This record gives sequence, C-alpha cells and structure tokens, in this order.
Amino acid sequence: MLFVVPLAGLLVISLGMPDWTLTHYLRIGDSPVYAAVLRTTLEISLAVTTLAFVLGYPIAYALTTGGPTLRTFLLIAVVLPYFTSVLARTFAWIVLLGRGGIVNEILLQLGLISQPITMLYNRFGVIIGMTHIIMPLMILPMATVMSGIDQKLLRAARANGASPLAAFLTVFLPLSLPGVIAGVLLVFIYCLGFYITPALLGGLADLTITMAISTQVVDQLNWNFGSALSVVLLVTVLVILWIGSRLFPIQQLLGFSDGIGRDAAARQMGARWLMHVGSAANALDRWLPSFGGRGIPILAVILATLLLLPVLIVAYLSFSSSPYFVFPVPGYSLRNYQAYASSASWIEATFTSIRVALLAAGMATVLGAMLALGLSRGRIRGRGAMVALVLSPIIMPTIVVAVATYFLLVQVGLQGTEFGLALGHAVHAIPFVVVIVVANLRDLNPACERAARSLGAGPLATFRTILAPLIMPALIVAAFFAFLTSFDDVIYVLFLGIGTVNTLPMRMWEGIKQDVNPIISAVATLQTALAAIVIIVGALLGRRKNT
Repeated sequence: MLFVVPLAGLLVISLGMPDWTLTHYLRIGDSPVYAAVLRTTLEISLAVTTLAFVLGYPIAYALTTGGPTLRTFLLIAVVLPYFTSVLARTFAWIVLLGRGGIVNEILLQLGLISQPITMLYNRFGVIIGMTHIIMPLMILPMATVMSGIDQKLLRAARANGASPLAAFLTVFLPLSLPGVIAGVLLVFIYCLGFYITPALLGGLADLTITMAISTQVVDQLNWNFGSALSVVLLVTVLVILWIGSRLFPIQQLLGFSDGIGRDAAARQMGARWLMHVGSAANALDRWLPSFGGRGIPILAVILATLLLLPVLIVAYLSFSSSPYFVFPVPGYSLRNYQAYASSASWIEATFTSIRVALLAAGMATVLGAMLALGLSRGRIRGRGAMVALVLSPIIMPTIVVAVATYFLLVQVGLQGTEFGLALGHAVHAIPFVVVIVVANLRDLNPACERAARSLGAGPLATFRTILAPLIMPALIVAAFFAFLTSFDDVIYVLFLGIGTVNTLPMRMWEGIKQDVNPIISAVATLQTALAAIVIIVGALLGRRKNT
C-alpha cells in the first residue's frame, strides 16, 4: 500500500490523468536541458562509482585478510560513517572544502598555494563528498564475499610458483567478483538517486535529475512533469539492475547459486586467460618494490583514516571556543552545545525527530518482524519476488519513493503530518529490520519450535515461549537501526513534511542552506555519537547472543 501503490500512482500522474498524454515524456526527450541533466547525473555517478571501487577494494581486502587489530579498526572506520547521517557527513565536507575551510587553510600554511582554491559548489566537491559517503556501501558487499574466500587457495597458488601479485589476480580477484559487481551496482544506483550532497556541494552547472525532480515538485508544483522525471529515473535504475543481473545472475550475487552450470568452453577460456594473466604478473612482480606484505594494510589504514577524518574533524571543531570555524581551534569550550540546548527551535526539532522516529521504528519493527518470520518459516509461493519487493525501498532512489508517497498521502490528507512522515520512514526502514531478523532466524534451530509444537504448544505459545526470547536481541538491534534511519532522514521530510514538520535534520538542512553555523557541528557530532551508541548496542547484543 505504501510502496507499490504510490509508484503506480506516480506513473498515472506522469501520464497526465485524466487526459492521458505523453507530453511530459516528450518534453524530457525534446529539451536539451534535461538531456544535459541526465548526462551530468550519469557522469557524476560513473566517476563516484569508479573512485569508490578503487579506494574501497584495498580496505575490503585488508578487512578480510588482516589481523584482529587491523580488522577492528577498519570495521569501525567503515561502519561508523555508514550509520552517521548523510547530512552530517556532507556538512563536514562544507567545512573542509570551503574557501576559508580547513583544506585551503592547511595548503596556505604549507605554502603550496598563494590563494584559496575553489573546491566547493562545483563537480569536484560533489564527487569528493559523494565518494566519501558512498564508500561504505561499496566496501561492505565486497568484504562479505571476500570473507568467504578460502585463504588456502592463495597459499596453494604460491606453493605452485605464483608470485603474490599473480596469486591475487588469478585466484582472489576472480573469486571476489560477485562482491565487486554487487557493490558497483548498489553504488551506481545510489548515486543516480543522490540528492542531499549534490544539492549542498554542487553548483549551477552540476544539476542532477534528483535536483530537477525537487524543483518541479516542491518549488514549481508541477506534479505531472516531476512525476515523469521520477519515472525516468526509476526506469533507469530498473534497467541497470536488469543488465547487472544478465551479466551476473542475482541468485549468484545472493549466494543461492554457485555457478556450476556454466558452459565448459567458457570455463576453459577463462582458465586460459587467467594463466596468461598469471604469467604476466609473475614477470611484472620481479620489477615491483617489495613491502614485505605490508603495502596493502598500510594503504588500507591510510584510506580508512581518511574515511573517518571528516567526521572526527567536525567533532573537534564542535568544541571550539570561537564563534566561527577556525582551524586549529583557539580554545576548547562547550558553547556550541550550550547554544543548541538553549535554543527552543533546535530542541523542538529534536523532540519532533524523536517522536517520528519512535513511531516509525515501532511500525517497522512489528511489520518487519512479521515479514521476516513469514519469509524464513512460512511456505510462501513466489518467495523470491517477495524478498525483492521487501528490499526494494532501500534499492530504489529515495527521492522517487518519497515523491510517490507524497502524492498518495495528499489523497488521504496525511501530508504535512508526523504520522504521515512516520509511515514513509517505516516503509524505508522495514528492509533493514527484515535483513537483521532473518539473519538471526537462520541461526536458530527449528527443532526447538517443533519440539514445543509436539508437546502441545500452539503457534502463539511457541512464538511467545521459544521464538520471541531467542530473537529479542535481533529485534532490539533492528528497532535501533529503524529509529536511526528515521531520525537521520532529510528527503522524506522535505517532501512529506512540506514545511510543517520540522525535524532535527530538516533544521540542519535549513541552517546549512542559509548560513553555516558552528551549532550545526555540535548537532552533527551528537548524531555521530547516536550512531556509535547504536553500533555498540548491536555489537554487545550480538556478543550476548553468541555466549
């Protein structure tokens, strides 16, 4: 009701109901302006995806092959930014890249430049900011696949005369391709639907399709044309997903297929090609400098530090005694936190966010847990299609789903209400709940449930006495993540709140758009601290479940 129906309604509105016309789509095709917007969106998405892969692969590799200390540091460096508000991380880059920002200040002090460089409000700033924000999404799928690669295969390759480079290129890299393809697909699709970062870091020449959609729907109230642009973006995403599934089957990406049924000739051709690659790598390895196996870990630590640095710098600046941003800080003070706590508008926005997030987390946890139980324990026809439907809200561009949901809520009078906003957040958070709870249910032995049923317990009693206590840690973690997803959202608030629901991220958004106030650094730091608390609670509950 809150996902498929709005998207269907979006298509109907784009066709100019009740006149039923293709005028809006023809306008997109005929206008060179929107062709340029689509080209800009694709160029930025491709650049960010490429950069995220190049920078993310060494981190994912070290995350699965390094020692415990290295893995712990890298995991923190990847997970903490991932769950930190996108708005907070974008704000960090505004502070870093501005003409009076930290990067320019350091370059000036080192004498590398004579005047500040323009790194903000252009494509460079957009690509840097989006790459930093999207990198965890590239790293996590690759690391998941890499963790399942048997390291004995690499040792066997080395024992048979392969150099470290040849063993990597002929064994590890091919086996990690499912994670690479999954990461590239997810990142490219997310980049197509990015709104916050391009809107805050980009200039007039870097207008993306999401910004055009926002202009048509919010500013010009041209619902039909805005819907047509949204459908174009949605179709683009679906086509990319379809092409990706043709290049590499979705079942194999999800681990449901091992690819054994591939053509034997193709396997032989791939083997011969890898043999040539291995021979070339062995020859090249003699000319490369040796770092004693420490090259990749060192590179991964540097990249992971850069991943954490923007968030840490904002936290550092939040304790500055200066009324404006100065690096290094002239002194330490809690003035920004005091200003936040004494501001009625900031506190009111915070409580609004808490109310909406609690409502959204409650609905998402209940509905998501029911879905997870049905998908993992029930006998459902078309289970694969149901899983795809459940996960779609986190794959589809958020701005498209938000616009579609807005049009539906208008029909029932829930636009601009906290309950309507919580409904939108719940739809977006349900997939996270399902993934967490299903993962927990897979680890449980169904024999316990069968034993309870054989002793006379009904379905409800079995759930209450057996299942509920066992999955309670997962439900708590899922509720926390659902709360965090709602609490940090901006896009749904922009479209569903329509200026009447003022949440904390919305207050930050308005502050960043109007004037970069140091109070925002304190709020961003508090959001990061909330994300850290959620991660710690999840880790503690997971450890408790395993003990």
